[in-house]
Amino acid sequence: MDRDTFSNSRRARHFGRSTQNFSSSINQPGYGRSDNYNHRKNLREAYLNENNSADFHNASSFFGSTKSNINIQRKTPDAMIHPFFEESSSDLSFHLSGLGIDENNNRRMGTSTSSGQTESKYLKANRLPSLPTWALDENREIRSDLTLRKVVDEGLVLMFSMDKSGCHFLQSNYYGENTQNVEPYIRDRVSREVLGNKEVFLTICKNIFGNFFLQRVIEFSNHEEQEIIMRYIVSDISALCLDKSACRVVQTALETLDPIYGDAIVAAIPRKNRLMAICTDQNANHVIQKIIKKMALPRWEFLITYLCKTEHDNLLDICQDKYGCRVVQTIVEVLADDTDKCNIEEKARCLRRLMSKILMKCQKLASNEFANYVIQHIIETPGVLSPYRNAIIETCLLRSLLSMSQEKYASHVIERAFVYAPLPHIAEMMEEIFDGYVPHPYGFVDNY
Repeated sequence: MDRDTFSNSRRARHFGRSTQNFSSSINQPGYGRSDNYNHRKNLREAYLNENNSADFHNASSFFGSTKSNINIQRKTPDAMIHPFFEESSSDLSFHLSGLGIDENNNRRMGTSTSSGQTESKYLKANRLPSLPTWALDENREIRSDLTLRKVVDEGLVLMFSMDKSGCHFLQSNYYGENTQNVEPYIRDRVSREVLGNKEVFLTICKNIFGNFFLQRVIEFSNHEEQEIIMRYIVSDISALCLDKSACRVVQTALETLDPIYGDAIVAAIPRKNRLMAICTDQNANHVIQKIIKKMALPRWEFLITYLCKTEHDNLLDICQDKYGCRVVQTIVEVLADDTDKCNIEEKARCLRRLMSKILMKCQKLASNEFANYVIQHIIETPGVLSPYRNAIIETCLLRSLLSMSQEKYASHVIERAFVYAPLPHIAEMMEEIFDGYVPHPYGFVDNY
């Protein structure tokens, strides 16, 4: 490109005349997107389009096998509502329509758009109604004398939960710094508002502000309310795990609910091929890590079975993902924790299964942008993982040190090996590097 052409092109961009060309380039396949991103996007779309009825049925069969008389079955949304929390459909429609949200949990703010066009998320967010003026002071903040009773009597719990200031108000007055003057039955009415209908629960669950208030409700829920919460989460577990806000609610439920309800939520996590989308999702991977850290090994051993399948390279695909590698590191970390004396033999057995699979793919993992962190974690963790560290050095690194040390990501693995390897292995590595080094035939050449 000559000087004049370049100047004209730059001038056109400055005055917005090359927008069309730029827009067309953006629409090109793969523009600005990595292969891993497109792969995760395809997995996510396939995951959302599949029917979840089989997984929900698995959760039902698991929960029915317990000694509890609670029965999880496939029910209609009305049947999912506990009699204690009954609410008429007309009341639900009134609450949701007041916020521009229909009963299918879709937002329809303002006027309808033309066919084939959808409103931007920015417009949708800004069309959410603000809090009533009587609840705000001259600075547009929540009035200091506003009480939780007033909000409940006006039927504005849902609206307040989806507003930033209103959400803080509900949290501090439900159980927090301002609860000393709140009567117990007022909090009970708030619970009825939030847990009285599944659609209301899921709407708050997926809201950027409401999810924090819902976490507070879960933390202080009683046994009867926990059953309702569990049923609602299980009914839409896939969408909740993948949602940026709702995944936090699922993690709080796993952390605070009674074990019997937490086990039911874990049993509802999809298995088989769709588990790949869960482990490699930006949000859902945190749910999987919470399960690994919180639950007993028998509850999440299905993850190890999935990683160690011989007919598929599930381990390789998950380790090479930006978020999936964190899941594998968490599994290794929990299995190698020798401070927990529970299920030591079972943890050792599962660790052997996983490490044998990792050793088979060691060089590919060490050379990958994200998977190399899994190998580094194994090398630098003492104790139970020491034999596997030595096995990685012997089978994967030795006899390949020179080539791997010149790779962008594998070189970091070599560095960690020199730091944490035992002395005999360090001697072998040093001998390989210096014996295999070939000096320049003409010596050092000064190019400057």
